[in-house]
Order: sequence, then structure tokens, then C-alpha cells
Amino acid sequence: MSSRLQEFCGYYSNRLSYEEVASLVERVSGERLLSDQKIGQIVSNKALEFSQEIYESTRITLAKSNQDVVKVNPTVNIYQPESKEILLFEDGIQVKGQKEQRQARNQLVREGESLSELVTKTPAIITDIVLLQKATGEFEYIAAPIDAKGKDLLTLASVVKAKVIQEYGRKLFH
Repeated sequence: MSSRLQEFCGYYSNRLSYEEVASLVERVSGERLLSDQKIGQIVSNKALEFSQEIYESTRITLAKSNQDVVKVNPTVNIYQPESKEILLFEDGIQVKGQKEQRQARNQLVREGESLSELVTKTPAIITDIVLLQKATGEFEYIAAPIDAKGKDLLTLASVVKAKVIQEYGRKLFH
């Protein structure tokens, strides 16, 4: 599978369901190249790759900075234009978890189960996301890196601290 096809699937997986991306790939290529499960696997593998990069970068940055503390000004005059500030927004997003095994609804109904029995609640997955203003004025999304089971490898606070240090350097320390 080409890297361009993987990138195509990753790009559209942020906007469409995996099933819709599989249909889009088929419509664009003229062949059913990938299933929705394979596209989900591609996205998961890429997330793990990014997570490992974030983990290593954070670990190295924090090791170099030792136990330095980032200065936080508790009062910022938002109406004073020359006041220096870094915007940092945090939000917890919640998505419905995926079931371990999938079965077609029509297959379950044929086995004697009612449609209401099919609707089972899957646990929600909560992910905290931070939006950091970079020195260029642009913004970067930050999340804690995860392992193959979806568990955080580092705290989000440590990743944010490392990103702030990487972006703004030594001028932030006492």
C-alpha cells in the first residue's frame, strides 16, 4: 500500500467514517482497495507512530530542562496591548468507544433478537486536548501520547510543559 493512499485515508478519516472513506477510495480508484477495518488500522498505526514521536520528544526536552519551572503570571492585563501572553486552551472531548466485535444488524435480528436489544451502550472515550499558541501566532493541538491499548504514556501536563519549553525556550524559567 502506498504512502499516498495511507495519507489519503488518514486525511478523510478525520472528516468521514471509515466506511465512508472505504467507499471514497473505491470511487476514486475504481477498485475496492481497502476495507473500513483496514482504514481504521492505518489510522491507529499512524496515531501510535505520532505518539511515539511525541513521547520521545517530550522525554528528551524534560530531561534537558531538569526540574525547571515555567513562569506563570497569575494576572494578565488583557487590555494592555504590549502585555506578553501565551494562549493555552484545554478541552475534554468525548467520543463513543468502538465494540471489540462487530456484527451486522440484520444477522442479529435473524437470530431472534429484537432491534432494541441491538442497541447496546459502548463506553465513552474521553480525551483532553490542548490548543497552544506558538511563537508565530499559529496554534498547535496537543494530546498525550498513547500506547497500543489507548492508555496515556505521559501526562498531558508534561507534554504541554515540553511543548512550551520547545516553543519559547529558556525565557520562561525563574
